Amino acid sequence: MDEAATGRATTRRMRPHTALARIRAGAGWIGLLAGGATLAAAAVPVLAPAYLAGRLLAAAEDPGALAEIRLERAATPERLEAGLDAAIAAEDEDLARSFLALAEARGLPVDPARRAGAEALAQGRVARAARDFAAGAVSGSAEGMAGLAGTLAADVTGIGDLRDLLREGGRYARAEPYDPLLLGMALVGLPLTLSTWTAGAGAGPRAGLTVLKAARRGGRLSPALAASLGRTVRTGIDGEALARAVGASARLDLAGARTAASLAIRPGPATRLTALAGDALALGRRTGQRGVMQVLGLARDPADLARAVRLGERLGPRTRAALALLGRGALALGAGLAALASALLAGLAWCLGLALFCRRLGLLIGRMVWRRPRASAACPGEVGAIGAG
Repeated sequence: MDEAATGRATTRRMRPHTALARIRAGAGWIGLLAGGATLAAAAVPVLAPAYLAGRLLAAAEDPGALAEIRLERAATPERLEAGLDAAIAAEDEDLARSFLALAEARGLPVDPARRAGAEALAQGRVARAARDFAAGAVSGSAEGMAGLAGTLAADVTGIGDLRDLLREGGRYARAEPYDPLLLGMALVGLPLTLSTWTAGAGAGPRAGLTVLKAARRGGRLSPALAASLGRTVRTGIDGEALARAVGASARLDLAGARTAASLAIRPGPATRLTALAGDALALGRRTGQRGVMQVLGLARDPADLARAVRLGERLGPRTRAALALLGRGALALGAGLAALASALLAGLAWCLGLALFCRRLGLLIGRMVWRRPRASAACPGEVGAIGAG
């Protein structure tokens, strides 16, 4: 009897503890379900931006891959139609064909009327070329390859560089406001003109400098790029040699002006300008003259032009349309780097939350499994105590 009473007393003492354990287990499951619901609700809004941010950050050094990723969202039918209409209105045949190529690559339909309008631009090609050539030769602006040819015709004779050297160099000598970029390109361009005349070695850089000058005169150069190049030139000018070059230009002494010009700008800035001219020429071969002007209007530093060359290698005829839709976003991550990093961190935090959820789920399931043997083991004692009673 004593043993039976003791068993019943023990059972009564265990019941409150068992009830409390069940309440705790239930609360644990409720908390786990709430956490799981929160993770499920946050999955799409957190993971989708985090995945995109990871792809963009991984492609940060590859402009072509970066543009391809961003075009997945930017190249909508509405934006492609608007871009194609703008290209047709501007009589920009290359840009119109670029939008058609992008639409084809994305598998998007193009309205037959718009396609016909783009193809009709080819009919006025000769008239536009003659107009652009005349404007390039007279004013130094360059619209299309014909405009560049007209500008180059003036520059390759040295007349364009002499004109810029006299004007900007004279202002420099009088301590008046001057354009350091036009002055620097004239100083670099005159010796290149001589190389072009004698051996043809400077023809490529000479043409690239002409593109840069045309962009500067036409207001196509971005303020950031113009300021960056201007600072480079200012630090490299030799005032005495520049005065000699200006004097020779005033006497129309082309040979003397070239010799003095080569000494008036230091090798470092001259090399940077020549390299930039080479990138402009390489880009022009892939995107056309107007494509170069697009990039020069977006670039913030010379490195952006080198990125644009790599972009052209990847996208080919779609390059200009990508630049029109994405802007500088086709070349670099830009100011959104902090937002991308935040999205990626949010995704990592979600993954950490999922790991903690799985850990908690495993603990709760483990407690359920390991409690049952103890409960079963207690039953024989209780039965024996009752039988003894």
